[in-house]
Amino acid sequence: MTNQNKNRLLYILLIANLALSTFYLLSDIINVRFSTEPTAPPQERIISIDTTAPPPIIIQMPRQPTPKPIIVYVDSTGSSVPTAKIDTSKHEKANLYRDSIEDENLTLYYESTVKGSLLKNALDYKLKIPKLITKKIEVLKPVPTPVSTLLLTGGVGGNVNQFSSIRLGLQFVSAKGWAVGYDYDLLQNVHSVNVGVRLFQLKK
Repeated sequence: MTNQNKNRLLYILLIANLALSTFYLLSDIINVRFSTEPTAPPQERIISIDTTAPPPIIIQMPRQPTPKPIIVYVDSTGSSVPTAKIDTSKHEKANLYRDSIEDENLTLYYESTVKGSLLKNALDYKLKIPKLITKKIEVLKPVPTPVSTLLLTGGVGGNVNQFSSIRLGLQFVSAKGWAVGYDYDLLQNVHSVNVGVRLFQLKK
């Protein structure tokens, strides 16, 4: 076999291998794209949590003797009949027990109608809560502290016949209750010095 024939045979084998690989690749793509096999739906995971209810709160009411029954008449439904509408041929006697029980928290009212068995039972209650709640608030009022003061003073004077005095001055008032001042009379050319003490203090 010549070299030319060998090269031709190798070229044919290479083309055949390439064609076969391309065929298998296309077959896999077609199978994946057009596959009709059903897929499994996603599953939901449910987690259950056990909860324990808190124990009930039981209030023990004080025991007391059973009250004396009141004779009433009841109809076929077990309801009490008013006195004006009682018909002994239709209505039957029954015992009505009415009383109340109380402790430091509440008052319980009950009304039971009994005729061999319990026909009616009505319950009501009233909490012992104060209706008016007051709260005392103490407000502290600040007491003013005395302070020292410097005053500018002035005055005029004279008699019925003439106006003869005009005074200007300064006065220092101490927080401790004493005062000292100076003034000058512009018309009389007189200098004056005065002092003073506090006699009493007025309250507001």
